[in-house]
Amino acid sequence: MYAVIVTDGVVLEYPPELYDTKSQATLEAERWAWVLSGTGWLEVERPFDGRWRVGGRDVRLLRVATVGMSGSGYWIGQYWATDGVPDPEALLLGSREDALTWVLEPPNGASHAIETTSEPWFVSATYRFGDEGAYAVASLAKHITR
Repeated sequence: MYAVIVTDGVVLEYPPELYDTKSQATLEAERWAWVLSGTGWLEVERPFDGRWRVGGRDVRLLRVATVGMSGSGYWIGQYWATDGVPDPEALLLGSREDALTWVLEPPNGASHAIETTSEPWFVSATYRFGDEGAYAVASLAKHITR
């Protein structure tokens, strides 16, 4: 399965999308880049395979493992470290409960979340490392099949 994720810095701009094939996901990632470019008004950069950059936004095409997944209620988890790099970029989670458990698990070096957010489609936790913040976020994904 493949995820298409649109980010602006460490902010998820739109709900993540899941596709069963790489060709479907690639087509939709390219369409996102084209739409974000104002249908061609802004330059679409391709810094490397699976990434489109339009202004400050990134369209990310990522392969996600589905081992042991039930196929209902997929969520995408992302951990944004203090350096602003997501690791993992996309972790597939099988339910809202799985997403909440993952988000609230403190990363190494953090004792507990200093702030949490919970919506029916989004859960997050902020962790502090000195003066720097790190963010665990999980969003309900759209699974698009043909």
